[in-house]
Amino acid sequence: MIRQYDKIKDMDLSFETKLVDHKINEMDTGRDLTQCICHVDMDAFYASVEELDDPSLKEIPMAVGGMHMLCTSNYKARQFGVRSAMPGYLALKLCPQLKIIPLHFPKYRAASAKVRAIFAKYDPSFLPMSLDEAYLNLTNYLSTSELTPEQLVQQIRDEIQQETQLTASAGIAANRMLAKICSDFNKPNGQYFLPMEREAIMKFTSNLSIRKVSGVGRVTERVLQTLDVKTCGDILHRRAILYRLLSPISFQFMLKCYLGLGSTNFNLESDRKSISVERTFSALSKPDDLYRKVDELAELLAVDLGRNQIQGGKTVGIKLKLTSFDVRVRSKTYPSYISKKEDIARIVKELVQKELPVSIRLMGIRLSSLPPKVDDDHGVKKYFKKRKNTDAGEEQPRKISTVPSSPVSVLTSTSVTPDTHLTASIAANENAPSIVAVTCPICSRSLALDNHQFNQHLDECLNKVTVKAILQQQQQNQSPPQDQTQGRSLLDYYR
Repeated sequence: MIRQYDKIKDMDLSFETKLVDHKINEMDTGRDLTQCICHVDMDAFYASVEELDDPSLKEIPMAVGGMHMLCTSNYKARQFGVRSAMPGYLALKLCPQLKIIPLHFPKYRAASAKVRAIFAKYDPSFLPMSLDEAYLNLTNYLSTSELTPEQLVQQIRDEIQQETQLTASAGIAANRMLAKICSDFNKPNGQYFLPMEREAIMKFTSNLSIRKVSGVGRVTERVLQTLDVKTCGDILHRRAILYRLLSPISFQFMLKCYLGLGSTNFNLESDRKSISVERTFSALSKPDDLYRKVDELAELLAVDLGRNQIQGGKTVGIKLKLTSFDVRVRSKTYPSYISKKEDIARIVKELVQKELPVSIRLMGIRLSSLPPKVDDDHGVKKYFKKRKNTDAGEEQPRKISTVPSSPVSVLTSTSVTPDTHLTASIAANENAPSIVAVTCPICSRSLALDNHQFNQHLDECLNKVTVKAILQQQQQNQSPPQDQTQGRSLLDYYR
């Protein structure tokens, strides 16, 4: 990127500037200032829960976690530079008197349940992000109350402290991105209100450090600093350069940072992209030890797949954090979905083997390219929707495109009319069997079908297998062999 920057930094980018300005105006026009979003973050949550059981811990530097990784620390420990996600042995070098308390998740879940019960009173559809933080949309509650946003959030925080003896910090803004940034401004036990007005938001972001935005890490920060982008306001001055250097998705993210745009949507039911599991541990370097850790993580990931009702993933990846804190990643993609722990472990071991010799403190396994969720509007049932016949005044079945039962007909036809009696019964019968989620053992697709439709789908899949076998046999009997430069054969589409 730096080489590219050196090439274009002295170029005339007036055309790019006009394009970006048009995009900024377009995005700014769609700004939503009607919502009041609050981000509540419990202060040093795990450490504070431990201090409730043992008040003496408030007087000394204390952290929660283990020698391999700390989850959080109290504010006395933070004065020494002790932070979450820091290895315990490094924290002890910074603060030799640090006391490390092991994790007690049942206590944390019990405290979190009390806090969430309070959230539900003000927003039944609140969005929990973890045990210690959540987003609340207070718009509806404010419409029925005479309280201002600041008074309402203060009331919520007071109620949390009375119920749990724990403190919380909060940010109030027009969207989730800004609310999360604001919640860090007056920590601990404070709140920050950003008015839902365009002028106030633009003034706020103009001097906001780009590092404050969730999603901008240290590496991204350093790259942007090289491009003279240190604040969100700098994005406007360097917009043409960023347009030329960044991908469309990254550039749009930068424009959102400058404009202070974020989501107000609490519905996260979109298709999940990946599922993963990772663990930290004392340094491992022997292959046998690494493979045992692979087996352990593969089993955990397989359990998570079942718990979340995910069929599997086509891409298997690993993440290894070395004792030098370097991170290595590898992945491999397959044509079918991987879900069994034995298959996951086998593939991951092959990936780990390529990194040997290595000494690591963290290992993670990730499955991506997950199957999309079954949607009745986009699934098989859409082919059986009723369509009105304006001439006859009756509803007639639609013609559908399907795979016919005869292998020969596959070569001559791509669309047929389904059996009229069968389709009519499916379209007209209001008391049809209940639709259930099933997985085809042949094509591995997730489907929402009744028993009859599922059997019909199996027949179609088996026909595809039959066609493939016939075409393979024909190709083997061909003489001379087919010229590969003439293009793909029909068989290629069944591979």
